[in-house]
Amino acid sequence: MTMRKILVLAILALFWTGCATTAENGVKGQSIQRDEAQARAHLSLGASHLRNGRLIQALKELLDAEKYDPQNADVQNHLGLAYKELHKYPLAVRHIKQALALRENFPQAHNSLGTVYHAMKMYPEALAEFNIALSDILYPTPQYTHFNIGQVYLDQGMYEQALDAFKKAVEIAPGYSLAFNSIGRTYLAMNNLEEAVKVFKKAVEYSPNYAIAFFNLAETYLQMGQLEKARENYKKVIEIAPMTRLEEQAKKRLVELPE
Repeated sequence: MTMRKILVLAILALFWTGCATTAENGVKGQSIQRDEAQARAHLSLGASHLRNGRLIQALKELLDAEKYDPQNADVQNHLGLAYKELHKYPLAVRHIKQALALRENFPQAHNSLGTVYHAMKMYPEALAEFNIALSDILYPTPQYTHFNIGQVYLDQGMYEQALDAFKKAVEIAPGYSLAFNSIGRTYLAMNNLEEAVKVFKKAVEYSPNYAIAFFNLAETYLQMGQLEKARENYKKVIEIAPMTRLEEQAKKRLVELPE
């Protein structure tokens, strides 16, 4: 082989190696270079949209993030969460498993995968993923996983196990109002109305605009026959959750309440 041919082959090898770091941008014949900073920017926007329930905007930003850095484990995890909220469960599982393949120790992604399996009613698989997350001593937010474990047990009517998990969540994060609300729901399912009232009150104490907890508190007072307290809390729901389905339900309950 001549020296000229060797040089040509070397140049071609470098060219194809460089192409491996590009990603298609959806326009035929065009590609974009991997750009970790752009990926992080789109990830930040996508995560914000996801937290605020703007699912389509979230998915768009996260897909853009993936174009810039398909090897970013956080992007893949958030894509999985977005697809879960859109009820696209096979896609959710695929992306979260990709995140786990990209990062060996990733308890947040195990927690995410557990929430997808929970939504799919695959309860043993969900609990297995949650327990993997909790086995990581460096996991910074185990309260969320204990909460998720409680939800799995609550859905199955396993109330004592649910209470144990929710209480672990509030031991770690004493102001975790979602967990207090779920403790209240569990007591309500067990017909322990007095305890339900106590913990619903804690939920709204920590989160004064937590409309669902106020609604649950009103429902509990209604079951106890304390109509004035029920009315007071339904009115609170209407005040803090205008133009929502919860507001409609509270208004309906008020109409049905005897004077």
